Amino acid sequence: MKSLFLFLVLMVTSYDTSAHPLAKMLDALEEQYGGSFGLSILDVETQKQFSINGDMRFPMMSTFKSLACAKLLHDAENGKQSLKATHLIQKQDIVTYSPVMKKKVGDEIALIDACAVTMKTSDNAAANIVLSETGGPADLTSFMRAMGDKITRLDRYETELNSAIAGDERDTSTPNAMTKAYYQLLYGDVLSEASESQLTDWLKSNEVGGSLLRSVLPNGWSIGDRTGAGENGSRGIVAVVWPQDRSPFIVAIYMTQTSASFKERNQAIADIGRVIFISR
Repeated sequence: MKSLFLFLVLMVTSYDTSAHPLAKMLDALEEQYGGSFGLSILDVETQKQFSINGDMRFPMMSTFKSLACAKLLHDAENGKQSLKATHLIQKQDIVTYSPVMKKKVGDEIALIDACAVTMKTSDNAAANIVLSETGGPADLTSFMRAMGDKITRLDRYETELNSAIAGDERDTSTPNAMTKAYYQLLYGDVLSEASESQLTDWLKSNEVGGSLLRSVLPNGWSIGDRTGAGENGSRGIVAVVWPQDRSPFIVAIYMTQTSASFKERNQAIADIGRVIFISR
């Protein structure tokens, strides 16, 4: 079965992407809700990309969490940190949307468990713990630069990083940079096979993305994703998708400065995903 995704990838070098149905769809969403929408699709087998506004900056929001946990795995491999190292959870660690950590004040948590929590539930306190114990936002940005990513930058912790102020480049990336980063982390030579497998398992464990791409995933396909939400009508998702009968692909979808409600943002991502997933 030939997927529409393969059709998209083949189109990119020979057609004007502005005429593509997905481009028209994003234009219509921008007309309806204002703001900006962008997407990038990277085929794991060929490493070809198809994108619309793929080099436009968008706030990462919680999609940075997969990068932070990848850095923890990398640091552990290189003796800079231990997955078993613990952090004492204190009251001041608790920020908005910390459903798991708020019940564990006074307990210690291993860093590998903090990653498991934040990748499964998007718990912000758990993410901040991982981030602080691996050198903070500046060190995560340096990690991305070492991978060859000159775009992605993290400047703040949760929840300030979700402010999504128009024109503010803090805590931003681009759809193309994020799909490339996921490829490098999951299929490149940045992490060991064991760490790649761990990161993949964490992505698959996500419990807060059910109304987005997972809601329109074809039967027999698998997905691992990290979602994000922010101020000013912002929403994002980066996902690895394993179709039933072909190589996996990575997709990033972002929007910002929109008037869309949270439910409408979720629906927009699901609708975009439905088009991407159509098979022919």
